[in-house]
Amino acid sequence: MTKFALTTPVPLDHLLKFLATTQGREKTYRGVQYFARFWVWYLIRQGAAKESIQKWDDLKKSLGVGRKLFRLAKPLEAGQSAIRALENSDEVLRFTQAGRNAAYSAYYVCEMLVWLHQVGFRKVTNQKQIGDMGHKFWTAALSFSIVSSLYSLRRVILHEELLERRNRAAIAGQGKDAAIQGADYKVEKKTLENTVVRQLVLDGIDIIIPLSSLGWLNVDEGVVGLAGVITSLMAAQSQWKKVNPK
Repeated sequence: MTKFALTTPVPLDHLLKFLATTQGREKTYRGVQYFARFWVWYLIRQGAAKESIQKWDDLKKSLGVGRKLFRLAKPLEAGQSAIRALENSDEVLRFTQAGRNAAYSAYYVCEMLVWLHQVGFRKVTNQKQIGDMGHKFWTAALSFSIVSSLYSLRRVILHEELLERRNRAAIAGQGKDAAIQGADYKVEKKTLENTVVRQLVLDGIDIIIPLSSLGWLNVDEGVVGLAGVITSLMAAQSQWKKVNPK
C-alpha cells in the first residue's frame, strides 16, 4: 500500500502542538492584530479605498478584543510570580522581578476592566483613564524587565571574567579535564547571554507600543504595528521551541 505524506514548510503536528497552547494562539492573534494595524496605516498612506481600510481596521479591533479572553487569568498568574520573586536572594533581581510582575498584574486588571466595557458586559465611564493607567503599568513592567536584563547581563560578564581567570589557572595545573570544564562553561554562558539579550531586545521594541499610546513617544502607527509584529514573532518563536524542543 502506498503511503501519502503531507509535505509542508512547517510540520503539521508541530503547528498543531503550538496552536494547542493558549500562549501559541494568543501570540498568533497578536501578530495578526499588529500586522493589521500596520496595514491600515500603509493603506491610508497609499490612498486606498475606504472599504479596504475599514476591513483591516475591523479585523484589528476584533482581534484586539478577542485575544483578551486568553489572558483572563493573567492578573493572578503575574501576582503569584511577583510573590515568588520576593524569595530571590539577589536584592536587585528581587526588586526588578517583583516590580515587573506586580506591574503586569495591575496592567492585566486594567485591561480586563476595559474589555468588560468593550464587550458590553459592564459600562465603564472612565475607560479611557483606565486604559491609560494600564499602559503606564505596562511601561513600568517593561522598564523593570529592561533593568533586570541589563543587570543580569552585567552579572554574566563579571562571572565570565572571574571564571576565565580560574580556568586559566586550572588548565595550567590540571590540563585537559579543566579545559573541557572551561569549554562547557562557555557553552552555558553563551546560552544564558543569548537569552538575556533576546529578552532585552524584545522589551526594548515592545515598550514602543505603550509609550506611543500614552503620547510619550512620537511615532506613527506603522512603527507601532511593526513593533507589535516583531515582538509577537519573537514570543511565538520562544513558545514554538518550548512545545517543539526538537
